Amino acid sequence: MKFQNEPSGQADFENRILVQVSSQVSLEVSGENIFRTLQERILKWAFDPQRNLKGIPDGAWEGKSFEIDADNSEGAAAVALDDLKYYAFRLRERLKDRNRIWTTEVGLAERSADEAVFGCRLICSQRGNSEPAPRSIPRFVRGMAFKQNARLDGRRTSPDPWIVNRENDVSELISFLESPRRKHPVVVFALPEESGDVDQTIVPVRPFIRRTVGFVHTAVLTSEASFALTDKLGREFSVFRQAVRTYNPGFDPESGLFSDHPMATAARVREWENTKEGAFVEFLVHQTLRLTRPRFDLEREHPPFQQVKRLSVERARRAAKAAGQSATELLALAEEEVSTARAEAQESLDLAVNAEAEKEQALKDLREMEARYMALQSRVDALQARSAGGNRQETEIPDSLDELQAWAENNLSGSVELHSRALRGAKDAEYEDVALIYKALLLLRDFYVPMRRNGGAELKSAFDNRCRELGIEEQPAFAGTRAAEQGDAYFVRFGQRRIELDRHLKRGNSREPRHCFRLYFFFDETTRQAVVGWLPSHLATRAS
Repeated sequence: MKFQNEPSGQADFENRILVQVSSQVSLEVSGENIFRTLQERILKWAFDPQRNLKGIPDGAWEGKSFEIDADNSEGAAAVALDDLKYYAFRLRERLKDRNRIWTTEVGLAERSADEAVFGCRLICSQRGNSEPAPRSIPRFVRGMAFKQNARLDGRRTSPDPWIVNRENDVSELISFLESPRRKHPVVVFALPEESGDVDQTIVPVRPFIRRTVGFVHTAVLTSEASFALTDKLGREFSVFRQAVRTYNPGFDPESGLFSDHPMATAARVREWENTKEGAFVEFLVHQTLRLTRPRFDLEREHPPFQQVKRLSVERARRAAKAAGQSATELLALAEEEVSTARAEAQESLDLAVNAEAEKEQALKDLREMEARYMALQSRVDALQARSAGGNRQETEIPDSLDELQAWAENNLSGSVELHSRALRGAKDAEYEDVALIYKALLLLRDFYVPMRRNGGAELKSAFDNRCRELGIEEQPAFAGTRAAEQGDAYFVRFGQRRIELDRHLKRGNSREPRHCFRLYFFFDETTRQAVVGWLPSHLATRAS
């Protein structure tokens, strides 16, 4: 099945055929005679009488290799590697939008008589000027996930959400979020305050599960559990008051950014839904089904159909040679092997071309975002400069660090950002002068950041004077060139970068945490703000 009048290699991007992996599912399934059970379910779905699939060979229903490639039919093929207990299937079809070709690739590997690994990859081919293809999972996957004993990342799949209600449930959730074995996102829907009714999520949960099962874990968090999660992870990594948070793989509250695990508040979801009913769910499905793992890992987990076919042809040629077949027969098999390898290479190239196009678009979007940020920051700087000329209202200093995150969001945004590590450090802080911690952050906002942004002796002098008033020194971090020797202590991940906390504010030299203050930070040239990675205690150095 091909597009008609495909453009040459010199054609514009808008006429190029783009190939995109829409979704990929990998499940461990167990049950009696499970390999054959899953095989039959796949074939029943593929050979639906309503589908334009003609000339189905008798052996196809028995799980044997076959290929249907007729002009008046959808395309289907299967490769059975009986000795390896592996079965690969591929279906190509056009649906409502005739400008798109959807390819479903399925792989089955038998581990034992009652255990198998099921993989399914959905691929969309379309012209470059088409609307972005929707992300989805073939409907027959639901039957396997809901009716069979199937597991994703070791957890049982279900049409119902995972209810997180008690403190023990919260501990189990955190353990799963932090597990290095987890390769798929966890979407957590919080209930309203004082609610334990699982039907009070901001949008219905079960329809979302039906559209993402096999790739996404879905949980509902009761009000009581939200408080427990906040106590254990901190407000920045928790989810509450009907918000929805996506915890992506690699979750680490000690060193990660909360922005890597995005949260939509209830108010934001309502705005979305007021624009168009179901708009937020569409967005959430599209975002959570995105494949973020390297293509090599995904193809090792679920080999492409063309790769399995090449292996089958190669094995057939070797077997024929060992059986002493004629040169003519061996030549025919060799030609088939070359043809299969060429098709595999072309499919791989198509995916690579699309990945490069997506990368270029992402870089373009990033550059535009940075430009907008810089323009916005310039406007903020101008407003702050005018405000400084008048009577600036004094910023209120809280009595404890319990309000630090909310206070920072209200008073530091655009100039100083508190990394999640700094917020966690504050949570366990023993330093006795709480007011100084807040004043040090205002020192960065009002004096250090303007000095770095605008330069000049006057701003440098104002910063130095304020440091003396507070009894604070600003210096390079003591780790210096030996920062790497301290592991990750002097580094934080900001965006996609690992950045050293190369500066710090200090007061006191005591090793007693109650009397020693340190604030470690760096100045980010892209966002033109100070990023605080740790406070208020001393980080380790070789001397300590």
